[in-house]
Amino acid sequence: MWLLLLTVGLSLLSAVRAQEESHDVITPAHPQKLLGEWYIIRWAGTIPIPREKRLEPLPPFNFVLNHNRKLEFRMHIRKPSGCQLLKLPFATLYTPGNYTTWWKHLIFIWLLTPRSYGVAYFEDKMNNQEVNMMMLFSRTLDEDPEALSLFEEFVKRKGLKEADIVTPPQAEACELPRES
Repeated sequence: MWLLLLTVGLSLLSAVRAQEESHDVITPAHPQKLLGEWYIIRWAGTIPIPREKRLEPLPPFNFVLNHNRKLEFRMHIRKPSGCQLLKLPFATLYTPGNYTTWWKHLIFIWLLTPRSYGVAYFEDKMNNQEVNMMMLFSRTLDEDPEALSLFEEFVKRKGLKEADIVTPPQAEACELPRES
C-alpha cells in the first residue's frame, strides 16, 4: 500500500514540478496557509456515493488548529437528526503538503495561484476497493478559469473522467445547538 501511495505522491510531485516551471502555479499547502473557511467548488472520485447524494448541497468547511495544535478539517453537516460536526484531524508529515488522517490515509494538499484556491487528493484502499477523491476548494465561491483548468488536468492524470466532475450546490453551514 505504501508503494501505491509513494507512486501517487511522486506522480503528483512531477505534475507539480512541471507546473512550477511554468509560472509557479502550485505549491504544497503548509498548515498555516490552510487555516480559515473554504468552499468546495468541484470534486471527483471513485468513492461509492449514490448519484443523488453526489449532487447534494455542500456547506463550507474550515481548517483550524485543534486543542492539540494539529490541523483539523471541520464541516457542519445537516442531517435528519440535526446539525452534526464532522472533524478530521490531520498529522503533518515531513513533506510539505502531505498529511495523514487517524485512519492512516495519506492526503496531498496543494495551493494554486491565486493562493485562494487549493486541490486535495486522496487515494487508498477502503473495504477491499481502490478509491480516490479529489477536490478543488476556494476561499470564495468565485470560479477562476486557470484553477478549474488545473483541476481538470489533475482529474485526467489520475485516470478519472472529466464527465464525472461534480459541481456541488452550496449550502449554509448549520449550527450546533448551544449547550446550556
